[in-house]
Amino acid sequence: MTVNNKRVFYVKYLAHPIYAETLRARADVRLDRLENESAEEVYAPILREAHAYQIGAARDELAPHFHAHADLLRRAPNLLIVSSNGAGFDPVDVEACTAAGVLVVNQSGGNAHSVAEHALGMMLTLSKRIIDSDRRLRRDRDVNRNDLIGNEVQGRTIGIVGIGNVGRRIAELCKGLLGMRVLAYDPYLSREDIAARGAEKVDVEPQEVIPGQAEPADWWYRPDTAMRTMPIVAVEPSWQLGGAFS
Repeated sequence: MTVNNKRVFYVKYLAHPIYAETLRARADVRLDRLENESAEEVYAPILREAHAYQIGAARDELAPHFHAHADLLRRAPNLLIVSSNGAGFDPVDVEACTAAGVLVVNQSGGNAHSVAEHALGMMLTLSKRIIDSDRRLRRDRDVNRNDLIGNEVQGRTIGIVGIGNVGRRIAELCKGLLGMRVLAYDPYLSREDIAARGAEKVDVEPQEVIPGQAEPADWWYRPDTAMRTMPIVAVEPSWQLGGAFS
């Protein structure tokens, strides 16, 4: 009889159901799920026996006592690894994990295509006034269709702040699929590096060009450092769709 000698736990949710499906197929692995509201008598023995912690990437979605900090590490003497669901690892105290001999890994770039497609969908939703049209048609009778005419993005300019895994994919989609001009601000990459990623480098601070000053762009996509997966898109004011959508 095989014993579940590898113990993995997570709190509230996983990035994808396939994670649990894969581990359930392993007879030598036990996967425990906790909730933010789980009582100490429930979570304490799980922490004590755990070898791996699959942690959520968002700090505000995880109860503070489940953040991977020194106190949790003391409660988990057998812990070997903390693995973040995404690129971010805000709930993880890397220094405390290092001091405890616990490896920290993230999934950088793992969801880049999904995030890029989501940002592209948001941009097209704005340019084609999809949400505005939906609300008007549900609310009003005899809507003048000319009031809901959108705008084409072909030939327009998008600016990307930070052209990493997500930004690179946005550049590919906007340039190759939609025929847009792509600008990018990234202080860590050379003009040649950014060109290789499909964009033109701009050297001014982002706040000087959102929306449209020295290097006007019709759109700016910014993978913000505080909310790494949330795009911030600035819209040309003349489109009268509001100043920003995030």
